[in-house]
Amino acid sequence: MVRILTALCIAVFATAALATAQPAAPTAPHLGPMFPDKPTLLRGIEINEAALEKARSTHASNEILVKIYSNLGGLYEDASLYLKSEDAMRHAISLLRTGPQDQLADEFGHLGMLHVAMDEQGEAVKDQLAALRIRESIGDPIGIALSRNDLADVYIKERRYNKALDLAQASYDVLAENSRVAPTDRIGSYETLAYALCGIHQCDRAIALLQSAIQLASASFGADSLSVGLVTYLLGDSYWKNGDLNRAADLMRRGTDRMKQDMGWGHAMYLNAMAQYAKLLRQRGEVEAASAAQREVRQAADVVDARSFTGR
Repeated sequence: MVRILTALCIAVFATAALATAQPAAPTAPHLGPMFPDKPTLLRGIEINEAALEKARSTHASNEILVKIYSNLGGLYEDASLYLKSEDAMRHAISLLRTGPQDQLADEFGHLGMLHVAMDEQGEAVKDQLAALRIRESIGDPIGIALSRNDLADVYIKERRYNKALDLAQASYDVLAENSRVAPTDRIGSYETLAYALCGIHQCDRAIALLQSAIQLASASFGADSLSVGLVTYLLGDSYWKNGDLNRAADLMRRGTDRMKQDMGWGHAMYLNAMAQYAKLLRQRGEVEAASAAQREVRQAADVVDARSFTGR
């Protein structure tokens, strides 16, 4: 599941307008999870940092500053610059306190996902509860469902599966079959509920949900899309938890192969997936293949770990 594995960040890139401290154009809808290659990611950071410097010097509006800080929060997160990402998100939240409350809830949700990536689950719970309370106060049923799904993801990370299950089911009931909801969010509701079910040893039900999620991802983004690759990997993980190591290995291989096309440069999500795949290979007795996968993880993780501790 995207929100569990990472550090899910669908990076919002600066446009030429941002270079002059203007708000970026809206992201095109329904493109699915997209991740930049490393040079593009670093260029996006450079553009947004320059835009921020100019916006500050020209006393730009809070609206413009929020957009830039939000962009930087996502870009820094994808680059594993977690402390910089946290600072950027907190700046955005501070500026949004008296601004549009739906945007404030979004930013709290993003901060919560970042804190999951930083392994700060207590902070992540606080962030997601703050987002949920805001959604409830403005009466946004879809937003409430999204916040419940995000909060369930945190509880899954903490292995509090029963608590996660109630939230995930409530979210799924609102999002899964709602054509007005973005496909990525619909798919996310399948994934979260599946993980919660597998956590309470109902992996058969989880597998059926993930198979449906693959169909939705394929119909929405194409059979060879990254979205399909991600869910395929998760389906393999569920088969692993259900004791079917052969099917798990095939699905996790297919999933990581597809993820590598977009994230093989060292994205944290891909490294997490490869580390788990290496564990499965070792469990199956494929020592040489497991060692090769683990070497790839170590080589890339050395760079990621160094970036992760970059200070504010």
